[in-house]
Amino acid sequence: MTMCGVAAWIGGDDAALRVYEMLLGLQHRGQEAAGIAYLGNGNSIVVVKGCGTVTTAINLSNISSKTLLAIGHVRYSTSGSYGGTLAQPVTGPKKFVVVAFNGNIVNYYELGLEFFGREYGWDAHLLVDLIEQLYLDHGNLLDAIKEASKVLVGAYSLVAFTARGEFVAARDPKGVRPLAYHLSDKVVAIASETAALEEQGLYWKEMGNGMAIYCPTPNPRECYVDHLGWRGDPRPCVFEYIYFLRPDSFFEGVEAHRARVKMGFELAKIDDVEADIVAPVPDSGRSAAIGYSAGRGILLDEVIYLNRYVGRVFISPPSERNVKLSRKFGVVKSSVKGRRIVVVDDSIVRGITAKKITSLLRRAEARAVHYRSASPPVRYPCFFGIDFPSRRELVAYGRTVEEIKSVIGADTLLYNTVKALKKCVGRPTCMGCFTSEYAYPINLSKAEKLFSKRM
Repeated sequence: MTMCGVAAWIGGDDAALRVYEMLLGLQHRGQEAAGIAYLGNGNSIVVVKGCGTVTTAINLSNISSKTLLAIGHVRYSTSGSYGGTLAQPVTGPKKFVVVAFNGNIVNYYELGLEFFGREYGWDAHLLVDLIEQLYLDHGNLLDAIKEASKVLVGAYSLVAFTARGEFVAARDPKGVRPLAYHLSDKVVAIASETAALEEQGLYWKEMGNGMAIYCPTPNPRECYVDHLGWRGDPRPCVFEYIYFLRPDSFFEGVEAHRARVKMGFELAKIDDVEADIVAPVPDSGRSAAIGYSAGRGILLDEVIYLNRYVGRVFISPPSERNVKLSRKFGVVKSSVKGRRIVVVDDSIVRGITAKKITSLLRRAEARAVHYRSASPPVRYPCFFGIDFPSRRELVAYGRTVEEIKSVIGADTLLYNTVKALKKCVGRPTCMGCFTSEYAYPINLSKAEKLFSKRM
């Protein structure tokens, strides 16, 4: 469904405002749509959501000034339609349950037929319908989500509550997507990234794989930690470390910036190209470039300019990518002309950013452009929350490194190795996009066909 960000707050009387603030800290995880749901008067669920960034999609004047419980979401679509038409949080058909989640339910199509006898076009709709039905069957939100976890296949870090004020946060049994929490007598706060909790002045812990937090009422004193039932070996998404996480966030005990610096340092060990400067691709390639520069002893120079008002190209809908890309980057011509430049990027997925940057440097009369990827070639799709669901869109699929070099127009091209990437993260991860070995067993061709659809 979505490589997104979720947040939740229980405690005090400004829960919705707190969630709004945390969503701003998670904006890098999704810019297509945003939304907040809160517990209203008379056991009601109120949802405010729309297209665009947090400040565009959510009008604070439409939110009650006093809220005890709220959840929120920023969206970057990986299934269903692009844009804000499928913004979260989403409510069930009877409006008893509301859910926001980050991840992908791989078997949502089959579950729709099995439980409801109909085809679903979006896994978030199936997820909330299933949880609401199980909630009506069991009368308890935690029990409902535990039952759902027995049949769900895929990655999910979710927050949900009912019209009665029950709340649950949960992470799938293999912990593919991040989720962190703060739990005290005064406040319960949940966020996709630790940095969003730190911005609220809260100490935090990471939710373990298969872990749940349950609040029977909107009272932090009554909340406690539980588990979904079964827990597999944790397999956090390696692409979180490479690209998605804020540099100051932690995931499974590993700080994103530190892992990325190591990636650049390891890449430097296998490179001997002669160069005058190292140029990071901002912002996501900066940490790796620091490590590469240190490893090679070559000056790091910020010659590639980033227009921060354009937004992240990778998480934009296909129709917007080329337009945004044309406006996103510029180069400092006086620092480029006549120089041999090593460009360090976090990854090369579709190749459009690498091709654009190489072209800009050529036009600025760089003597040579050597492109370096801090991660290995992305040769396989992702079905767990990153938006490249088909092999045909990947520049590395079916091509040699020499052929990819020709596509992007660089003088040389070098990728990091899978072995080095494992060393940098220092723990087992889902590396399906590099190796085709996914966190959960899947039928690759079947999943590719399903998730390549856009409504």
